[in-house]
Amino acid sequence: MAGPGYELIGAEEAAEVMEVLNSGFLSRYGPADNPAFLAKVHHLEQEIAALQGAKYALALSGGGSAAIWVALVALGVGSGDEVIVPGFTYVASISSIVFTGATPILAEVDDTFDLDPADVEAKITPRTKAIVVVHMLGGPARMDELKAVADRHGIPILEDSAQAFGATYKGRGIGTIGTIGTYSFNEHKTITAGDGGMVITDDENLYERAFAIHDQGHAPSRLEAKYAPRPFLGLNFRMTELTGAVLLAQLRKMDYIVSRLRANKAIVKDMLMEVPDIGYRTLTDPDGDLATHLVVTLPTAEIASKVAAEVGSITLNQSGWHVYSKMDHVLQRRTPTGKGCPFNCTCTTHPRPEYFAGMLPQTDALLARSISIGIGIKDGNLAPFGLTLRDGEAEARACGRTFRDVVIRNLR
Repeated sequence: MAGPGYELIGAEEAAEVMEVLNSGFLSRYGPADNPAFLAKVHHLEQEIAALQGAKYALALSGGGSAAIWVALVALGVGSGDEVIVPGFTYVASISSIVFTGATPILAEVDDTFDLDPADVEAKITPRTKAIVVVHMLGGPARMDELKAVADRHGIPILEDSAQAFGATYKGRGIGTIGTIGTYSFNEHKTITAGDGGMVITDDENLYERAFAIHDQGHAPSRLEAKYAPRPFLGLNFRMTELTGAVLLAQLRKMDYIVSRLRANKAIVKDMLMEVPDIGYRTLTDPDGDLATHLVVTLPTAEIASKVAAEVGSITLNQSGWHVYSKMDHVLQRRTPTGKGCPFNCTCTTHPRPEYFAGMLPQTDALLARSISIGIGIKDGNLAPFGLTLRDGEAEARACGRTFRDVVIRNLR
């Protein structure tokens, strides 16, 4: 199942793509003095930076995974370092750390379903190089508390905002509150071009480093493929003009997407208000919630499991590669070569953490009694039961009614 933007792909995206094809320039680079070169990727970066309130945005191929890796490397994360990351996240948040050579340190989530600031502080060591704050299921994390922890220890925050593009926290765009942020544009996300990612920051040095990492070591060269100074070796994660064109069209639909998500979520939640003994995730900023998910907590894991089965959903502890305990390749520390850092590292002597199901009991207990109702996204790995973006008030009421009746029946 796809995310909100996917439901709206149509004539606008086709028109943008045809402009690129007719221009003859498919790469993000082209002649600055030729009006036929439309610089779609460049304009996408400018528009998202302005929308989110940041100075710099860098569009990438490779999706959110590439964006997290590029951001971590831009921060200087590498072998021998540790990076704190929640145990409830998509596996890419963890694998991106592994591919820098750094060691992922798994931390608990709290009732926001995002990082628990207290557990983060407890897991900081002299080797902690970054904290990856993941805004899961469209809901902003406790950024004030997490920033206070990070600032006390002089550690940068990377905001993994793959599931929260369009959310805000106290009036600020998610991804712009920490030191550096990332977005994903795959088919499950708020807007999509099938894939693609982005790094966003106010730090000019970090932006220049990220740009060089994504473009074979070149310093920023906004339009033309000039051989700019090369501070170090990089790779190629350049976004194409075709991807940029689709995302520009999708970006212009953001207001509609967010307003529709929030309206449908309010309807479903209203249908559940009369249900006793039901709870909801804590929203750190209700006005900034993206509203792609309505996360419900039930009194016990047993009740939650029965409700999920009856409505055709899952409890969140069964969310595939979104829960550390289901990531067999992480638990078994499997990498492509089985050599080198972080799991077979000879450059440092400090002990390596063990990963095992049950190592995050607070997270495990919370997820076992929780279900997400998809609002604008039906995802078999997170929220099989719910709505699509095209569903209206009648469908939202029916969704809420069905869930309400099943919960009441199982609470008796």
